[in-house]
Amino acid sequence: MSRAANRISFPHGLPRHILAVCSLATWAPANAAAANLTDGPLTTDFSLAGTVQGVAGSGGFWGLAETFAPSAGFPDHHLWLEAFLRPGLRSDLRISDSFTLHGGLAAIASTTLGEDYFLTGSTGRILMEDAFLGASWKHGGNSFSLSAGQQPFTLGHALLLGVGAGNGFERGAASTFPRRSWEMTALARAASAHWSLDAFYLDAHELSSADTGTRLAGTSIGWQQNKSLQAGLAWFKVTDSTSPYPMAPLAIIENGRNGLESWDLHWKWAPENGPLSGFSFLGETAIQRQPEISLEAFGAALELGYRWAQAPGAPRLSYSPRYFSGDNPATPDRLERFDPLFFDGGPATWSSGSNSSFAFYNSNLWCHRLRLELTIDNRNHLNINYWYTQADRTGSPLQFGQAARLSNAGGSPAIVTGVPAPSLSHDFWLEHTHVFSPQWSLTWGIAASFPGNGIRSIAAQPGNWWGALLNVSFRY
Repeated sequence: MSRAANRISFPHGLPRHILAVCSLATWAPANAAAANLTDGPLTTDFSLAGTVQGVAGSGGFWGLAETFAPSAGFPDHHLWLEAFLRPGLRSDLRISDSFTLHGGLAAIASTTLGEDYFLTGSTGRILMEDAFLGASWKHGGNSFSLSAGQQPFTLGHALLLGVGAGNGFERGAASTFPRRSWEMTALARAASAHWSLDAFYLDAHELSSADTGTRLAGTSIGWQQNKSLQAGLAWFKVTDSTSPYPMAPLAIIENGRNGLESWDLHWKWAPENGPLSGFSFLGETAIQRQPEISLEAFGAALELGYRWAQAPGAPRLSYSPRYFSGDNPATPDRLERFDPLFFDGGPATWSSGSNSSFAFYNSNLWCHRLRLELTIDNRNHLNINYWYTQADRTGSPLQFGQAARLSNAGGSPAIVTGVPAPSLSHDFWLEHTHVFSPQWSLTWGIAASFPGNGIRSIAAQPGNWWGALLNVSFRY
C-alpha cells in the first residue's frame, strides 16, 4: 500500500478505466428485424444499427473543477456530437435436429466531435465488437452450449457484470456507450426445464489508455419457474488485474482488484396473471472479499414496480434503492469499498443519475431512484426519472480520491477526501421517444442535477448542472 501521489483533482483526476456510466442508454425498437438469408441448414442474419446524438450541457460537475483544478480551464458550457455504426452478422448451421454450430461477427465505428465532459473530442475508433464461435446441442429435456471469443455476457441484472468494454475517451461516444462485448470469453452452459449451470471466463475489452488487464472466472446456478419467477447465485474471482483501489483517507492499494472474490445473488418476480399482475420485484446483491488486503464490501440494488395496464398511458411507477459500501476512515486496517466492476449504468438499470452518473461511481453510495414510464400511444413513450444520491461514508473516496484537500478539524491539519456531509445530488431526467418505424426512432431528453450539502460544502462556487440531448437511432 502506498500513499496517493498525483492526479487527485476533481474531476480531472478521474481514472479513465472507471468510466462505466452513461447519460442515455440508446433505445432502439426491439422488434426491428435483421436481413435473413437461409440456404438449407445454414441461416445467416445481417444487421446494421447506429446512432447520432447531440449533447449540450452547462455547469458540469457543479463547478468543482474551479475549486480543485482552477488551472485546467474547465469550460462552463459543453456542446458535442457523437455517433456510432454497428454492422454485424450471425450464422447458424444446423448439423442435425439436436446439434447446431453458430458464430457471429460485428464491428463498431464510433466518434466524438467537439469536447465532452471529460474534455475529449475529435476522436474515435473502428474496432471489432463481436467475433465468436459456438455449438449447442439437445438431449432429451436438457440442452448444452459452448462458445468462445469476443461477445457480450451479462450476469443477473448487470449489477457487476454487464458492460465488458470501455467507451468514451479515445474511442469516442461516451454517452451513447455502444460497446458492450468482452474482448475474450469462454462460456459453457448446461440447462434443463427449470435449472441452468454456467461456467465463464471473461477478459474485459478495456480502453488502450487505461488497460488494467482485468480477467475473471466463475460459475453460476440459475432457477426459473417461468418468465415471471427466476433466481440465480454466482461466484467469481478476478484472476488478474492491475487496477488499484483507493483507501480512506487518501491512500492507494496497488493491484487492489487482483484476487477479488464476489458472491452474487439475483432474482426477479413479475406475475403476469392473477391479482398481482403488473407488480414486479427484482434485485441483485453482492458480497466481496479480498483477504490479502482485508477487503470486505457489500452492494445491493432493488426495484419495486407496478404497471396499471388498463389505465390511460399504461403507467408504470417504480422505486429503486441502491447501496454500495464505502471505506470507513475509522478502520485503517480494513477496506470496505465496494467495487462495481463492469456494471450497466443506464438510466433504466443502475445509473446514479443523468448528469451525476458522470461523476459518481457505484461505490460509497446510497442512491434512490423514482421512475415513471408512460406509453402515450404506440409511437410515443415518456420516461420521468428522479435520483437522490448520498455518500455512504463521509471523508471517504467517492470514486478515486477526488476532492482531496487539507482540513483543520480538531485543530490540526489533515488530508481528507470525499465529502463532509452525505447529501450529494438531486437529479432529474425527462426522456421522450418517438418511434417512426420498427427501424427508426428519435429521442430527446433534458437533465438537471442540483448539488447537495456534501458538494456545496467543498465547492467554492457550487452551481446547478444542466444537460440536453437529441438522439436519432436506427436498427435493421
